[in-house]
Amino acid sequence: MEYSTRPQRISCQYDYIRTIPGTLKAIQFLCDLVALILGATAPAISYSGHKGFFTFVAILAIIITTILFLLALINLQAVCIPDRWLLIEMFWCAFIALLFFIASIVVATIAKYNGVYGAAAFFGFAAFFTYLADAIYRFRLVRAGPRGRHTETYTSNTTTTTTTATRQQPTY
Repeated sequence: MEYSTRPQRISCQYDYIRTIPGTLKAIQFLCDLVALILGATAPAISYSGHKGFFTFVAILAIIITTILFLLALINLQAVCIPDRWLLIEMFWCAFIALLFFIASIVVATIAKYNGVYGAAAFFGFAAFFTYLADAIYRFRLVRAGPRGRHTETYTSNTTTTTTTATRQQPTY
């Protein structure tokens, strides 16, 4: 079985933004930001624990999504832990999708008092769906095995060094 590999190095990968995970990260960031703005600026209600939890989830999502986006943009995940990166991002997306689902339901229950809460719930659900789509996409890549993971490695178009190797079966 022959395969081609390119040397992995830390460099800025602008093409990442055009990929499915890069586009999903950009949409996630925008949904998180709008949800945070709407959730934080909503008027306080006497039992505003709803608002606090929603704001916490949005801030957490913005911070971690930005970090993961920057790590993928500089290709650090392909250099440090390429075997586990898909699992890390898949579990992160599933976890934050669950938190956004819960937080959006909680905020939607108080939307009858102010429309800003309804808008925040809408963008919370939009963030939930984008994180869920990202988790499903990464789950499919994990299920595809090593052959399916080549789409998760981002290499520069200027790299021209290609190594061809033949993988041999071990003899017992």
